[in-house]
Amino acid sequence: MTSSFVFSNLPVELVRDILEHAAHSDRATARNLTLVSSAVKHWTDPILYDTVVLSTARSLRAFVAAIANKPSEFMRTRVRNLGIFTLGPVQSIDRVLKACAGVQSLACGFSLPSYMQTQGSDALQSLKQPREQHLLGVACRDGWDASLVGPTVTHLRIHLTSFDSSRPESPFSFSNTPGPDSGWDRLKALPSLTHLAVVYRPSGSTPPTAIVPHLSRLIPTSSTSDSDAHLPSLQLILIQVVGATKDASFASETVSALNAAAESAGGPALRVVAELAPFSAARQWEESVRGGQGVWDPAEAVVQKRLTSSSK
Repeated sequence: MTSSFVFSNLPVELVRDILEHAAHSDRATARNLTLVSSAVKHWTDPILYDTVVLSTARSLRAFVAAIANKPSEFMRTRVRNLGIFTLGPVQSIDRVLKACAGVQSLACGFSLPSYMQTQGSDALQSLKQPREQHLLGVACRDGWDASLVGPTVTHLRIHLTSFDSSRPESPFSFSNTPGPDSGWDRLKALPSLTHLAVVYRPSGSTPPTAIVPHLSRLIPTSSTSDSDAHLPSLQLILIQVVGATKDASFASETVSALNAAAESAGGPALRVVAELAPFSAARQWEESVRGGQGVWDPAEAVVQKRLTSSSK
């Protein structure tokens, strides 16, 4: 005796809604649903490819193989969030970036200098309209180039290699090599930037709060001119303070001191917010693009509260 299909008496539209909801709820279910039938695969494939996370060389190779079996238009339009957290092979990374040209949020956990040395910046510059980019861990440990960030990016997170208040003209560095190109000047190539997050490990040689006035100068005010050093569209600077487990209390105290200094300074400093860095920036990014709390949401709420209080 054969059993009838459990959904056989339901309208096709309702069946599709049910299966798409199941696919959204659990990635393992989404993968299994692609094996049910060609029709169900057609419904669930876009959900499965909406967010792609490649954390090992094996997953990178598997995705490159998947690309070969998909229409190029599907990859360009369906992959909206892409995280690459494996070091290579860089040729495969380049192929993925070129295939997923419609990505809106990109998290890089591979060495950008090594990638650029062999592959150049064409793939990253050819992304259609990326909105968010995260340069995590080894991505910018040895420096980075502004051409590796799309000109349409509005939200950028990057590691701050060093801060030296004794260099008032160029106190920040995103590179281990000296020179003007290692500082904030490279950010001027990103006119759309509204949100900037810096992952910051305070040093014992410089008071942590010394960073606040320098950051504040990047935020435009009604009195700033085009010749000033600010970034014209910047609305929020998030400082994610890194601290080892044994330094947890120091990191927490640093966050409190930074926020107190920003509130005390007022003006553009009200848009500078500090918080403890997440245990894993890569995991925080993935959770946010899958519908969890956004990376920027808590800081935006703090800024709104500060601005409301200051206007009273």
